[in-house]
Amino acid sequence: MVNENETKKLLGFKVSLETRLREIEQETTYIRTALEEINGLLVTTGFRTFSTPTTSTPVEIPKPEPEAQKSYDEMTMTAPLSPPPVDDEMSVTGKDGTELGSINVEKNILVFIPSDVFPFTTDIPPFQSFLLERVLDNMRRTDQERASNGELEPQDILEYTVETDGDKIIKLTITNHGGERRLRELNSSLRWTLDKMYDKLREG
Repeated sequence: MVNENETKKLLGFKVSLETRLREIEQETTYIRTALEEINGLLVTTGFRTFSTPTTSTPVEIPKPEPEAQKSYDEMTMTAPLSPPPVDDEMSVTGKDGTELGSINVEKNILVFIPSDVFPFTTDIPPFQSFLLERVLDNMRRTDQERASNGELEPQDILEYTVETDGDKIIKLTITNHGGERRLRELNSSLRWTLDKMYDKLREG
């Protein structure tokens, strides 16, 4: 028979597995969303996806330009394993090196302030559809589920606020970011989102 200590160990292992499963599901959601965004960008630049042909006739598929080929999931997978600096300020730059804003992390609070040079507004994709709804809202739902299961204190649930002047984004504040792993994900998500918004502004 399983004694009390072994039962506790099994329960602890079960909780760890469930937590890891939620993290994997969350990462899968990010990757699927990024692929959808990239497919949309490819369509707008004149490329389209092809299904496997049913005949033996070879189909020549256009090769995407390097700029369009670089996706969010590629950026995430190639990011360094070391966490971003804590209690420090980092610049957010575009692919061409243009400074798009800054990220400041202090304890459990992350603050992003966009550059005044660019009119970043809440209606420029993919700020609302990806960063807020797919990334931050998903993280908050995960924290709420963990809190309801007793795995997280209610006061430690991720929250965020967007300060605006009209539609212009002034500041994004994220409280209870959730530690080093989340910081890496948020850092990558912010950089990818702002780079795509910058591309939209340049396109006019």
